[in-house]
Amino acid sequence: MHNYEIILPDRNWVSLPQKHFREAGDGTEAPQETLVRLRHDGKQLSVEFECYGDRYWRQNTYEENNAPLWKQEVFEIFIARGDATPTHYLELEINPNDALFVGRVHNPGQTNQGIELTMVPPEETGIAYGVTRTTSNAWWGELHIPFALIDSADEQDSAGIYRINFYRIVLLESQTNPDWECSPENSSFQCWSPTMSGDTPSFHRPERFGILRLL
Repeated sequence: MHNYEIILPDRNWVSLPQKHFREAGDGTEAPQETLVRLRHDGKQLSVEFECYGDRYWRQNTYEENNAPLWKQEVFEIFIARGDATPTHYLELEINPNDALFVGRVHNPGQTNQGIELTMVPPEETGIAYGVTRTTSNAWWGELHIPFALIDSADEQDSAGIYRINFYRIVLLESQTNPDWECSPENSSFQCWSPTMSGDTPSFHRPERFGILRLL
């Protein structure tokens, strides 16, 4: 049994104990190492990540913010205020080319079907972000997310509890077509808390989100 709960004291960095994410489909441990650490100061949530074992990150071709980054390699965060299984949550994605995707998701069916996505211009979010380092087979990045972007007026009494999950898509085969898209045949779809979505990998399973508690 794995613990998908994070206790995050004020102004302290906390690393996820899991150094390998798990496959979305069946929960098996992925061989690639993914390191994540978090910090908050009451105003924003900071997330730093390190993605190892990525031989093909230079083959990502999306460079514009709010492009469909999920079609290639990304590091993703889904987060919502409160401890209940959310039907609304914030979706953030950053790719190795330093492009950012921000969307508000309405997912009443708790699956990948029937999702309503509202795009948010990244420049209007107050998010500071960046890819901070790369090597031949790894990339690092960070996001600093204002809590005001996550919280809504009817959730202010949730006492610093959030539902959250982290994801990573890793390309496993070299591509020659610049318009390539990730698929179960060429990529690994990885989760901090595995979504157990079966043969078709899906990240949009909010009942599988972990818990983030702010102190």
